[in-house]
Amino acid sequence: MGIVFRDIQVKAGRWMLPALLILFVIIPLSAPAPARGADTMLMFVGEDQEVLSIASRRTEAAWSAPAVADVVTKEEMDSKGAFTIADALEDTPGFYMNRTEKGSIPYLRGIENSALFLYDTVPMGSGIRKSGAMIDHQTSLAPVKRIEIVRGTGSVLWGPDAFAGVVNVVPMSGKDLDGVRTGLIFTAPDTPGEAFVNLGRDQGDWATFFSVSGRQGNDNDDAFNVIGFWNDGIIPESPDSRFGTGQIDDSRTINVYGSTTFQDWLTLSVRVNDARNAYTAFNWDHTLAWQERVDTLSTVVKLEAARRFTPDKGLRFTGYYAHTGLDQSIVDLTLDHSESALYGELIYDQALFHARGLLTVGTSFRQDEIDRVPVWESFFPDFFDERNRYVLPLMHTVDVKNNLGSVFAQYQHDFDRIEVWAGARYDDHSAYEDKVSASAGLAWDLGQFRFKTIYGTAYRTPFASQLRTGERDRLEEIRNLNARIAWENPDTRAAVTFFKNKINNHVTEDRYAGAGLSSPNSQTIDGVELALEHKLVDRLTLSGSLTLLDNTGPDETYFYLSHGFPEDVFLERAYAYDTGPDILGSVKGTWRITDSVTLVPELRYFSGSTLYYPKDDITRTCAGAWTADLNLMIRDRFPFDLSIHLNNLFDTDYSSPGLYSVIENQGFSGAVMLRMNW
Repeated sequence: MGIVFRDIQVKAGRWMLPALLILFVIIPLSAPAPARGADTMLMFVGEDQEVLSIASRRTEAAWSAPAVADVVTKEEMDSKGAFTIADALEDTPGFYMNRTEKGSIPYLRGIENSALFLYDTVPMGSGIRKSGAMIDHQTSLAPVKRIEIVRGTGSVLWGPDAFAGVVNVVPMSGKDLDGVRTGLIFTAPDTPGEAFVNLGRDQGDWATFFSVSGRQGNDNDDAFNVIGFWNDGIIPESPDSRFGTGQIDDSRTINVYGSTTFQDWLTLSVRVNDARNAYTAFNWDHTLAWQERVDTLSTVVKLEAARRFTPDKGLRFTGYYAHTGLDQSIVDLTLDHSESALYGELIYDQALFHARGLLTVGTSFRQDEIDRVPVWESFFPDFFDERNRYVLPLMHTVDVKNNLGSVFAQYQHDFDRIEVWAGARYDDHSAYEDKVSASAGLAWDLGQFRFKTIYGTAYRTPFASQLRTGERDRLEEIRNLNARIAWENPDTRAAVTFFKNKINNHVTEDRYAGAGLSSPNSQTIDGVELALEHKLVDRLTLSGSLTLLDNTGPDETYFYLSHGFPEDVFLERAYAYDTGPDILGSVKGTWRITDSVTLVPELRYFSGSTLYYPKDDITRTCAGAWTADLNLMIRDRFPFDLSIHLNNLFDTDYSSPGLYSVIENQGFSGAVMLRMNW
């Protein structure tokens, strides 16, 4: 039996909005430059970074935003020694990063790959895999100004896949850097180094920013012993030539980002990412190892235009084209697939009732084209065994075209100390089920305290396996309820958030290629998130977070294809829903020893997690662990800023679920960063 490829072509059709979009694009682009208007359409160019724009599509303080929202600032990323988006998020409430050989799998509030990751409001990663958001070294933090986080559903304003939350990575502009900033990162042992150059120029009407960064080295230096397998695509490589010794390829990344802004109302930006991620993967018992490699080239071109008709009303257009080409290599087989998206959006806002109310309405159109996505129907690592001489694993490819037309609206009203809001969105898909999302909330200002309660619904578009089996008309849905009380004074900030996630039609694409999709089921996740930051003395601040989860629901059920004689059979497998660790915590101290020297120790804890092996119906448990990091930052003592970061300070041994087996995580490592302004 050879590799079988079967293509599915999902025809696009129905709802088209191009004429409407063209009409509204011409209006703002042909208009004269507007004066600065009210905050409802403000494009952030100031110095205060405790703001975000993803909660209501306008710039506002995270404290008062109509969402459970947080911001990770550039200063916080630098002080803790974060080198990736995953590093920056892993100690924020609700987030857990499952570090695998390939990269980080994010869990938010107990749901794997459930947050919509955006870079400057453009979705990152794959639209059909729900993973591969490129939150590790594939995306440089060098040009990043802040990371905005909304926990809870976000589909009303952001559409499909804003399931358990939204994360927006905000790059700098020419208003944030007027000059040149360079940096070098040296890491050890046996891991890559990185260099970057940022250039910014503010010329009044025009502001320009450009960033380029590069990284090369070896993230994973494990040797492998499977050096050939796929042969001619009909029968496997013979065991005599299948095994040997190989060394992993280098990983590398080149990131380029640039933007030009005219009078704060027109912005053109371009982002290019060229990345190679090479890693060693293992079978269940670690007797076989092989190289997998993912080569990605992605390009995004984005245009934003805004016009204020009066201080109380305005119109904004956002449009982008994004394309990603991806080559995935498994031993000696290369699979290529591509994804492209064309998007246009119009948002109109109107202040009402003497500026106490704000109405936001919008329409958008998105065209997605996804080609040659691989869907495995066999667990291919099992086929590498020397006893297999004649059979190759079964695989199909899926092609998808989908046109999505959307209309949405949200209204907020301020009754002095109480603010209420409600919104809804209708999404019309040409290839999937049409859906309606809704949200409503209330915020009560109690002086130093602020209470918020929010209810919302959202949904996810199908996995590739769902399209392969034709299961596209029962999309996974979530209903989310949040209740948060926050307290803030000059020395202390604290928040407690209770939440409930009710998931219907839940399916997951098992990380074991070939186990396929779970049968649809319902899950309930209850949780609490605590966050605290307190200035103990003038130069010492203590902060921490704690997340507790409790899941109820049926086991995930899979029908695993077992190859045998005289015929193949499907075996029913069931195991508990995977929330990741149900206890997450961190404690961090920020000690400003002098005006130029800052020391930041951080202690993190995560409870145990499990990995299930469907072939032998085995579940392995990875114990919880404590890990500690230390970051020393020195500024204004040398011609450059110096940061020294020590990761896993006490060389703690711990394991976690990998791609196909339990893996041991990285021990002690260190890094040195030099940054200099010119």
